[in-house]
Amino acid sequence: MRRLNQALANRRVDDGVLDEITATVEATAARLEQGTLRVKIDDMLSRPYLREIYEGLYFPLPLEPGDEIEFDPFSIGGGVLHPASVNVRYFKESDDSVTGEAVVDPMFAGPPERTHGGVVALIIDELMGALNRMRGRQAYTGRLTVQYRAATPLGVPLGLRAWIESTSGRKIVQHAEVHGPDGLCVDAEGLFILRADAPPIPVS
Repeated sequence: MRRLNQALANRRVDDGVLDEITATVEATAARLEQGTLRVKIDDMLSRPYLREIYEGLYFPLPLEPGDEIEFDPFSIGGGVLHPASVNVRYFKESDDSVTGEAVVDPMFAGPPERTHGGVVALIIDELMGALNRMRGRQAYTGRLTVQYRAATPLGVPLGLRAWIESTSGRKIVQHAEVHGPDGLCVDAEGLFILRADAPPIPVS
């Protein structure tokens, strides 16, 4: 489905070909619509580590530095099971930081040859979420401040990094950066709030 989305967004074909594709896609969609509605929480609870976090068990994921983090297989940022995923990947750097990598497809363009600013914010928010998840915490975004320093290019490798700035009670403050081939594109600060029933984090 991601391949289809990208081809539709990025290629020009004759109207006759588009008419044929439309008929095929309409028929396929009609078949899919015969199924039952998916419920995301049910999908997420099918992953043991996600179930444990949602049930209130807080523990860091058993990863070594360099290991890939499965943040949420159904998410639009890096979800391998999402049909329109940006296809971001996340990796443990340390107990308090993560890195990431992405090559943003032109279907996510804002201005010509630039990644849409909202998509950049989505990537950063999910990168920070992956750090929370790696640390065994379920937290919600309270504030996300994004500074766009330069254009975030399309179709080239981007380097991502997020790290913990401080923690206090239910509050987690993170910073993040996005780098392209020519240097810093974006830096950001995020405030995350732990679930109300989560044990508080010591001040750091």
